[in-house]
Amino acid sequence: MKGMLFVLEGVDGAGKTAVCDRLVDILSDEGHDVIRLREPTDENEWGQEIRARSPKGELTPQEELELFIRDREWHVQNRILPALESGKIILMDRYFFATGAYQSTSTGLHWMDILKRNREEISAPEPDIVFILDVPIETGLKRVSERKGSLNEQFEQYGRLVKVRKAYLEMTEADTGNFIFIDARRSIELVVAEVHYHVDKYIRERQNEVS
Repeated sequence: MKGMLFVLEGVDGAGKTAVCDRLVDILSDEGHDVIRLREPTDENEWGQEIRARSPKGELTPQEELELFIRDREWHVQNRILPALESGKIILMDRYFFATGAYQSTSTGLHWMDILKRNREEISAPEPDIVFILDVPIETGLKRVSERKGSLNEQFEQYGRLVKVRKAYLEMTEADTGNFIFIDARRSIELVVAEVHYHVDKYIRERQNEVS
């Protein structure tokens, strides 16, 4: 693949969306061809169903998992692979690691098995770097409530997010992905600067390999 894929992961309130948005602007200003993607998508029936029904708790854990995988399969074929093949830098707010972390807490499946399905069943491309933006659950929920005024009935629950964070931390130790742990308790400026440092370093190394 000519392009590169960088993914931001973490519990609710870790700052993924804000960091992703700022990185897109920074990399674009530096002259890179950048595209920002997010999951679940809103471009197909599966992603739209997740967005409409999941926040209300209307999906069973297994239904939700299957919808995420079908939505991602569409996303891989129609957005991610074409962007990589054309040489773009992709920044993603959540990917199949989020499905592993979140759905493992409700389906009873281990996150390893969920990641394996994404890798083997739909051939989801491996990110060049997965950034785990980590915050204490109390901090994440406080940020979310201040931002939105209410919490997602399905996902933004303290007990569940403790398990989600645990799964993410386990991934950094046990999974084959290229993870970088980021302390996201700090200011958005410091978090963006650290993530940008690693992305810029990786891009330069890739360019040096090619030249």
